Amino acid sequence: WEFTDSRQDARRLLARRGLVDVEVLPGLTVPQGQEISLALTSCWEDLRLCPAEGMQLLSEEQRGERRIVRLRLTRLGEIPLTVRFAGDRYMTVTFFATLQPEELLEKRAAFLAKCQHRDPEKWYYGLISEWNNETGVLLGPDNYDRIGGWRIYEVSCDDPGLGKPAFLAAKLAERPEKEQVKALDLYVEHFVWGGLQRTEKEEYPFALYGIPDWKQNRESEDPDLKGKLHIWRIYDYPHIVLLYYSLYRIARDYPDMPLSQEAGVYLYRAARTADAMFTIPLELDGWSAYRTGLYNELVIEDVLRALKEEGMEEELRRLWRHWVRKVRYFALECTDVFGSEYPFDTTGFESTEALARRAMELAEEEEREAYFDPPLSLSKAQDFLETQMRCNLACRGELEPAYYWYGSDYRGSNTRYTLSYMSQMGGWAILDYALRFAPDPYSLLRLGYGSLLSSWSLLNAGRKETGYGYWFPGKEHDGAASGGYEPQPFGSTWLDQPHHGGPWYYSCEIDLGFCGYLRGAATILARDPLFGTVCYGGTLSRGEGISVLPQDGVNRRFHYVGPEGRLHLLLASGRLTEVLCDPERKELACTVDLRGLKGESAGLSVEAAGLSGWSLSCGGQSALEERGKAELRLPCGEAHSVVLRFPVV
Repeated sequence: WEFTDSRQDARRLLARRGLVDVEVLPGLTVPQGQEISLALTSCWEDLRLCPAEGMQLLSEEQRGERRIVRLRLTRLGEIPLTVRFAGDRYMTVTFFATLQPEELLEKRAAFLAKCQHRDPEKWYYGLISEWNNETGVLLGPDNYDRIGGWRIYEVSCDDPGLGKPAFLAAKLAERPEKEQVKALDLYVEHFVWGGLQRTEKEEYPFALYGIPDWKQNRESEDPDLKGKLHIWRIYDYPHIVLLYYSLYRIARDYPDMPLSQEAGVYLYRAARTADAMFTIPLELDGWSAYRTGLYNELVIEDVLRALKEEGMEEELRRLWRHWVRKVRYFALECTDVFGSEYPFDTTGFESTEALARRAMELAEEEEREAYFDPPLSLSKAQDFLETQMRCNLACRGELEPAYYWYGSDYRGSNTRYTLSYMSQMGGWAILDYALRFAPDPYSLLRLGYGSLLSSWSLLNAGRKETGYGYWFPGKEHDGAASGGYEPQPFGSTWLDQPHHGGPWYYSCEIDLGFCGYLRGAATILARDPLFGTVCYGGTLSRGEGISVLPQDGVNRRFHYVGPEGRLHLLLASGRLTEVLCDPERKELACTVDLRGLKGESAGLSVEAAGLSGWSLSCGGQSALEERGKAELRLPCGEAHSVVLRFPVV
């Protein structure tokens, strides 16, 4: 055993000990055709690259002990790069090429809408359910397929069951499609409201039923916590909050979509469901949502902003009190960010980053005007921010050069169940930290974006000419997904099915990871000290300036990270279609497409760190910097050219 003080020291040690260290961007799971940058560090001078079929080497350059390589993947699926050295020694860097992010999102959403039970005579009418990727069986409460015992909950509730419609809703808020919206509306109106979720007219309004399914709980002869009051599992609630918040966005921005309720109804339900999460489990079972990081719960930040914009003051005050209480607990009292349903888990790192980010903002406010006892100081908030990030990084694959390890979360071992939904969720956290807080952001940008892309390798999506899916061929499986990856050649999955290595044949909770991707998807222009000026989530071209074409599938977020400072351009709705950076004119211009939106206006905000004296304008509107931020409201229904002027690039 040999210990080092940092991850970078570990890399240097690997090279000194005769191995080859690999640094990569944007990751080892990469959209087909996108340029990949690779840095190979070793003490050997005879490195020889042997690409497999489907890999195109673009350039090689030796810089001291580093070999800088640029390449692209020309076919879908698993593609190895063999690196030979020291005579007959070799190592393998294993990539996975996917479709473009926009295609991945569309195929997964269409597949989920297809996996809906449509028999109105069934109590689970509208349920969006599990699929067997090997056999093509649609599971349901009358057919659990190969799932047995207590794990049958996976089909209709809990995180696997609730994560699927949550992702579908979040995707449709970005890219609505009429038939998919119909499927989602059917799920909410016939399965959720008054079934899975108690209505306002019932005792414990907005409560959510847990395992094994809501019908058995509602009809149970047990009036207590294992029957009619099985509404105490805190993890269930954020998925439905995200569902309702996404429906609010769809109804607000696209009022011609076939939804049964108006936008305000969905936002109200989102706020009240979040409130129920903090109050009902605590009252019934003493289970506190204040003390555990929950997947998807950072949507509460979005709900709070929407409540403020819509003038829903009562709901805003109620939910804000809950959220601030949770932020303060984590920043001031929490000593174990790994604790979850299990003593050690990685489920909370998406939440802890969001809570730490809010803690930093609250601490800055309290420095100006203390109104809590004890006060939340900047040093306390900073300590929590750094601690939770170190813990996130401590259980994440980074040094292993294979797509099923790089960016994946690890829970004690990398020999089983990798590429879980926590890979992409925790990846959002690393990326957010790198963009906003990290003193030296570049290696964390690589790891964060690599994590964000990682679990897309488990989406079984392809094209007709290649037999559709890479893992499970056939049109019927196009858009199916696997819940995890097994590096060993045999064993049992977490769901207790035997496997022969590779991806699972059930999707389980993976859609929670895809939700994490939707939150983190961004186009980033970075001046990386190792690879030069690079672009994540888009295509970079040079002329008189730098042109960036966003291709992250969401296309609402653009970030610049360089030695002069950092810039974050965030669009509430619509698309960024092009970003032009002109160093001579000290100007950044972006094209904003709002032509598909039916609302009144969409917000465009800019945040900057290290840059001052800048201004934001569009047509006759202008917004000056105020404490590092500026915002414009742009009319919907048209395209706009927005100009950001600043003193340095």
